Amino acid sequence: MKFFAKINQSVKMAMKSILGNKARSALTMLGIVIGVSSVILLTGIGGGTTKAITDQISSMGTKLITVNTNRRGSTRSVDYDDLSEYVEDNPELFSNLCPYISGIAQAKLGSENFQTSLDASDEQYESIKNVELISGRFISEFDCENRAYVVVVGTYIQRELFGGMNPVGEYIKLNGKQFKIIGVYDETADSTKNSQDNKVTIPYTTAMRFLKNKKISTYYLEAKNEDVVDMAVSSVKSFFARKFGSDSGFSVTSVSVIIDTMNEILGMMTTMLAGIAAISLIVGGIGVMNIMTVSVSERTREIGIRKAIGARTTDILMQFLIESVLLSAIGGTIGILVGIGLGPVVKSLLNLEFAVQMNMVIISFAFSAAIGVFFGIAPAKKAANLHPIDALRAD
Repeated sequence: MKFFAKINQSVKMAMKSILGNKARSALTMLGIVIGVSSVILLTGIGGGTTKAITDQISSMGTKLITVNTNRRGSTRSVDYDDLSEYVEDNPELFSNLCPYISGIAQAKLGSENFQTSLDASDEQYESIKNVELISGRFISEFDCENRAYVVVVGTYIQRELFGGMNPVGEYIKLNGKQFKIIGVYDETADSTKNSQDNKVTIPYTTAMRFLKNKKISTYYLEAKNEDVVDMAVSSVKSFFARKFGSDSGFSVTSVSVIIDTMNEILGMMTTMLAGIAAISLIVGGIGVMNIMTVSVSERTREIGIRKAIGARTTDILMQFLIESVLLSAIGGTIGILVGIGLGPVVKSLLNLEFAVQMNMVIISFAFSAAIGVFFGIAPAKKAANLHPIDALRAD
């Protein structure tokens, strides 16, 4: 109880000293406030950006596996029927497969025309890629079997060529060929010319004739579940290596691997930014040490009187160390509030994602308090080691 009573007394004396010099205390805490708020802001932006990118990639499906045979200019490919048979023979690893062809097409309706991204696949693409439509339907097995000239369009085409009206059942020309619109994609970006909303999707069999391309260079596979993704990737690599006769000429990637890689890269960047911001905390700590040294010099007679009436060296040490820690901790608390408060403002002004990282809030506060201890120990020791007679003689 006696120990806690001394702590309580030291806290009261420290607060009295801090409040007695409000302007000086505020300026001393400013470095800590700036450092902590910078850490909170930068890690919040980094964390928010990481989450936004991860969510965007995850929306593709965490079980998605992509195989590309265009790597390093390779002209080899695997027949779709062979890959379909392989997938059917491994039901414990795979649940779905679809071919994918991409290109550029000239979309035209009347006098209006512009370039658009062209995708081509089959009916499985809708579920594998989590496709959402706002009207109509997606490509069917019947469309692929009959090489139908049907198309699903993005909202940019709906807006530019049809004035935002439902175009299902209408016709547009792609590279001079007439296609019937059977569906409209849900908006994924902002329906501008350079966004993902400026695209069309046709049956892959039609595309092979339409684009005069007999080669399918990309396949999308869906793993049975998230637990077997790594095994599925290894199995696909082995399958293509056997077909190609080597490990080169193709690439196999999964969304889960991409997410892990992105998290690692963005995590390193966020840590680096936090480290840079933490430098200002060190500068703030130097300010705390400087002001505590001045405080010891100003209160030399007070220290002498306290020692003369029985205060021990540890009591003086505790008094000044607690004052130093309080300065840093209060500065850290204010810095946390400022950082969290400025987050939405930065998000709005700079159009950046922001998400408070609670672990960094705790670490920032603990670090600011630790700075108070580290940079306050020297002035506190100086005060504690003063001889009472010398201290009383001081001016």
